[in-house]
Amino acid sequence: MIEVQGVSKSFATKDAGTVAALKDVSLEIDGKEFFTLLGPSGCGKTTLLRLIGGFEAPSAGAIRIDGIDVAALPPQRRPVNTVFQSYALFPHMTVAENVAFGLEMCRWPKADVDLRVVQALALVRLEGFAQRKPAQLSGGQQQRVALARALAPKPKVLLLDEPLSALDLKLRKEMQAELKRLQRETAITFVLVTHDQEEALAMSDRIAVMRDGLVLQVGTPKAIYDDPNCRFVADFIGEANLVPGNILGRDDAIFVAVRPERVTVTPRALINGHAVRARGEVTAVTFLGLDTLYEVLLDGVRVRARVRDTADPLRPGDFVAVNWPDTAERELRH
Repeated sequence: MIEVQGVSKSFATKDAGTVAALKDVSLEIDGKEFFTLLGPSGCGKTTLLRLIGGFEAPSAGAIRIDGIDVAALPPQRRPVNTVFQSYALFPHMTVAENVAFGLEMCRWPKADVDLRVVQALALVRLEGFAQRKPAQLSGGQQQRVALARALAPKPKVLLLDEPLSALDLKLRKEMQAELKRLQRETAITFVLVTHDQEEALAMSDRIAVMRDGLVLQVGTPKAIYDDPNCRFVADFIGEANLVPGNILGRDDAIFVAVRPERVTVTPRALINGHAVRARGEVTAVTFLGLDTLYEVLLDGVRVRARVRDTADPLRPGDFVAVNWPDTAERELRH
């Protein structure tokens, strides 16, 4: 559905120089896919979204949507709609008028507009809210109106620019499930921008991890979590222990990435001659409800172990053996 080929984007600076926001980015996004651009602030993910939407022009490279080169097309002529972080609802209009606005600008017949407004509000489960104003709605309801407005013209691609960042945690979790439901029901390609890795893991079919204007890795959430291709991806996606190779008697140019949930800790008194990968001292204990997070100091390196259902919790100062299976390791050289 979307082809990004060798795209770069630079912006002018106040001192007459330039700064590169994107550097030779190439990726493909399939039809009917929930695709996420993930990375820290300033990595270029929003710039890439704006290029796909037509709000910026690339400095180099090509962008195709459904096989059509869209470089010369303005936003309103692309088969794309956008949900912004701010929702951008018209405060003086009712919910129904907000949803109808884009259809009316496209000169849809009134009967078709009225029918599509009803359908779009039903899709986001706001059937009884058509005559309310945005100020009479909660944040989550306003987000649903913005989604209904964007979905009403039946675009081929829906762009989502950090749409959940203004919501509280509970509502954000609910809206994650709602967005995934909408994507499945509409079969529209969704492209989400977020810096929240948990959000990306929960919602996406595939993820592109970005940093400093580059795409570092593209893959399914499971593939990126289980098999990161570099130190940054391992550390940014979920939690990871990055153990220097020399601690484990390996090449000191590598790091070994191990997820905390794969690490086990055993009190020294219970080791009884069993094989031990490393020994250390518990320096911190954090109760997380279902899990307990232990930090263990191993020869100057802190390793985290996330342990479930521990009947006899360890305490800071306890000496322990630390182990993990070889299958939990990923060796990273950069």
